[in-house]
Order: sequence, then structure tokens, then C-alpha cells
Amino acid sequence: MRDPSEDPRFDRFIDRILLTPDELLLARKAAQNIAAILRSALQPDVDERADHLVIGSIGKRTAIRPLAMVDLVYLLPDPDIIKEGTEKIERILRRGLPGIVPVLTDQGLQVPLEDLCVFVFLGVERARGYAFWTREYYVDSHPAAEITALRLSDSLNGGRTTRLLTLLKAWVIAEKVPVSSFALEILAREFMSDHGGTSWPEILSDFFAWVRQRDPGQLDRPGSSLKLVVDTTWLKQAEAAYWRCVLAKRLAGEGDPLAELGEWQRLLGPAFGHADD
Repeated sequence: MRDPSEDPRFDRFIDRILLTPDELLLARKAAQNIAAILRSALQPDVDERADHLVIGSIGKRTAIRPLAMVDLVYLLPDPDIIKEGTEKIERILRRGLPGIVPVLTDQGLQVPLEDLCVFVFLGVERARGYAFWTREYYVDSHPAAEITALRLSDSLNGGRTTRLLTLLKAWVIAEKVPVSSFALEILAREFMSDHGGTSWPEILSDFFAWVRQRDPGQLDRPGSSLKLVVDTTWLKQAEAAYWRCVLAKRLAGEGDPLAELGEWQRLLGPAFGHADD
């Protein structure tokens, strides 16, 4: 019978689904190529390091497979360009990427490439951060503060905050949970600041029990006085996830490894416990 505190499957699974440094570099390069096209058309004299940010899971190095989206904030020299509409940016990208059809959304442009999609937010610099444009208003963004908060949390627990976030992202994909990675990142940091745990089965079940009591409708965002507003309908799935963890641990205690593995695979996806792990 497997001792849950010594179960290596979770860490092997985490290592397997996290993008490698080379994969992160390729994803970042895809976004930088989009930035180069916009720079050439809008501000060719600007330093290539000064007009864009790769944010989100690629910027924070928390992306997992399968990678679907890379988030790029392109900083415009004149806010009036934004007010002219994203249609101008769309035309520039259509000319620069023959055969590619960008998709307009309320927040920016989705640029579908061969292996992934680059989401282009149009932004301007603000005090201590940035703001990117939606169809009706600006949304402030503080990527440096977000990265710092995550790295600090990881430094206090040997990197387990990012690794917990990795498992939660796998759960979101497996169960189609309608919650953003950013919300999960904030919750994982908050949870790990007050909770320990020596095994991933215990940490996961404790997180799902904790988040049901947390009422995460409004979360503190690093570097910002504005709250992140979160639709909490996903908490029903968090409750179901808690009971699945409980069942998996009970099956492990009863010596039924196949049934236990099936529960973890329902929670985290069929790649968990794969023979290649």
C-alpha cells in the first residue's frame, strides 16, 4: 500500500506538465514576433525591450501543457491610437502575417498561430504599472508586483505555491472549471501562506476545503488597490473536487490502487500517473 506522504506521482506529474525553459522561450518568442510587427508600423525607433510585456503564465513561468494562449501587452506611444479602435491594429497584423486572421474581442485581439494563440492587449504606461484597454475602459495591470508576490511565496515554501497552482490548472482543464488562472494564483498564494502539508493529496483536499469557506468573490491584487472580482459559481466544482480527494485517499487506505488512480485522473486529467511519469 502506498504511503501518501511519500507519493512521487504528483511531483512527477507537475514536472511533466510544466513547460520547459525552451518551451517558455519559444512561446515568448512568438509574442515578441507579434510585437515586432506592431513596432515596425507604429513606432520603429523604439527599443524592442521597451514597448511590450509578455504577461500571464508565460511571463510568470507557470504555464502548463497544453499551452493555448500567450498574453502580450503592447504599449502604444499615444493613447489616442487605442481610441481609434483595435481595427487599426488588426489591419497591421493582417498585413504582417499573411494568411492569419486576428479575432477581435472585447479586450483585444486573438492572433491564431500554428501551435498557439497570442492574445494582444493594447496598453499604456501608468504609475507603478500599466493599463490595457477594453472596449469601454482601461484595466490596470501590475505584472512586476504579481511576479514578485508569487516568487516571494515560493521562496517561503520551496516552490510549492507554483506547484499547487500547476495542479489546480490541471484540475481546471480536466473539469472545465470556469475560474481564471490569475484568481487561482492569488488563492494559492493566500492558502500557502497559512497552510503547510507534507503530501499533495492532503494539500489539495485542504485547499478545496479552505476555498469553500474563503468566499473568493473579491481578491486582493498585487500592486493594485482594486479588487479582482470573481464569479463564484465554480465553488460547486471545488466542493466536488474536495470529496473526490477524500474518496481517493480512502481508496488508497483500503489498498485499491486502481480505483484510487481513477479518482486522481478524474480530478487532474488522464495524464496523471501515466506510465511515462
